[in-house]
Amino acid sequence: MTNTRFLVLFLAIALLLVPRSLQAQHGAQTAPADLDQIIQRAHTIFRGHVVSVRVEPHPQFSNLETVVVTMTVDRQFKGEVAATITFRQFVIDPRDLTTSLDYRPSDELLLFLNPVSLYGLTSPVGLEQGRFRISRDAKGIAYAVNGRGNVGLFDQVANKAASRGVVFSKRAATMLSKGAGKIPLSALEDAISALTGVQ
Repeated sequence: MTNTRFLVLFLAIALLLVPRSLQAQHGAQTAPADLDQIIQRAHTIFRGHVVSVRVEPHPQFSNLETVVVTMTVDRQFKGEVAATITFRQFVIDPRDLTTSLDYRPSDELLLFLNPVSLYGLTSPVGLEQGRFRISRDAKGIAYAVNGRGNVGLFDQVANKAASRGVVFSKRAATMLSKGAGKIPLSALEDAISALTGVQ
């Protein structure tokens, strides 16, 4: 048996041994990151509304599917952002094409975007960890939650920030003691402003 045939046979057997639950997962798996790490890694941080979403092949690599998202910018925290921003995100799993990676027109989002690559691609830091959906209650109070339900988002953030002399507002400090679940947008934005040095 040649080396190539042996390698193909080995890979086929290995694939059969992988649990089906792992084979069925959509997208990529990412390491947990806290708010401080997400901010440090982000090139651009802003809040705004989705204007349009379209699925199309990458202009240079037609075999790569992408989602192109255009948003208005309501508030900027980091990076150079115009009143409107358009970015292109690679679709890792073809099953995510039907949902456009869960970007929907009129959605209000708080995004922490990675730097744009040489090929014009970006994505939220930590994928679902760097994308927060904004919802409002009956009184109009806004809340934010990321794709992991904010689990682990505040682990050790206060301690790390204190070592750098970062001071949080009272509502941000209260939020940082929270475990998980939706959080007041105003408190999250206070914390982001403190950690980025933006007033």
